[in-house]
Amino acid sequence: MENIKKILIVEDEPHVAKDIQLKLKAQDYIVVGIADNAVDSIALAEKHQPDLVLMDIVLPGEIDGIQAAEIIHEHYEFPSFI
Repeated sequence: MENIKKILIVEDEPHVAKDIQLKLKAQDYIVVGIADNAVDSIALAEKHQPDLVLMDIVLPGEIDGIQAAEIIHEHYEFPSFI
């Protein structure tokens, strides 16, 4: 993950998202945003063009994390898809 600096976190549990954010920042990663649903994750991915998206699978709304990750990967072709 040496070329990865900008990370988008998609997690609907606020305390989990905050914990991930703090751990990433402590390792000098840049957290460009936190989304708690799939629709917002897609919009933030378009806006910030992160190097990596950490995606929760179970999210509120009509689109789950797998579908959101597929949309993000298809439209923005980020180099990392985990």
